[in-house]
Amino acid sequence: MATATYHERRSSERRRIAYPGVFSTGLFSAEGMRVSWGGIFGGVLAAVGLLLLLAALGVAVGVTAMDPQSTRLGKIGLGAGIWTGVSLLLSLFLGGLVASRLGATFDRTTSFFEGFLVWVVSLLLVAYLAASGMAWIAGDAFSMMGAQPEISITPDAVQEIQPPAAKAAWVTFGSLVLSLSAALGGAMAGRRRQPLPPR
Repeated sequence: MATATYHERRSSERRRIAYPGVFSTGLFSAEGMRVSWGGIFGGVLAAVGLLLLLAALGVAVGVTAMDPQSTRLGKIGLGAGIWTGVSLLLSLFLGGLVASRLGATFDRTTSFFEGFLVWVVSLLLVAYLAASGMAWIAGDAFSMMGAQPEISITPDAVQEIQPPAAKAAWVTFGSLVLSLSAALGGAMAGRRRQPLPPR
């Protein structure tokens, strides 16, 4: 026990001496910063679990409310997009909150980094799951067709696709920034308050 404390003090002292302006004050202050990876993984699991639960709820409500005779698919797509955005914000807020609570963080800096890491790891995990699922579906579809099709795109098709693709790219960027703020807000909300010393 005494050895661990000695090594922690030595490494903290080395960082403080080597980088005096960086680690002494400010956002990157290493004083008291202990990111809990167990808390971060717990937050990621809570975020992805809630996201899958809300996605299943959205599919169930959408299929139930859909009219087979209706030809208004645009409203269904808009509703699905709004539900996906709300689900992502709620799940990342909960993930940041769980990470800060499980990590037992008291300071803002550690909560900030835990929320940021929950956001990064959650998005990487969801992107991996989505990409592997799409590759699996595409592989099955191509194997049923017998060969991979050749795709040729004309310049007119590129000109037609460019405005909606640019709009989708900006909406994606905005939603990523909004989801990052949700994860950081959850981490700050889950931060424990410093206990007051006894009088």
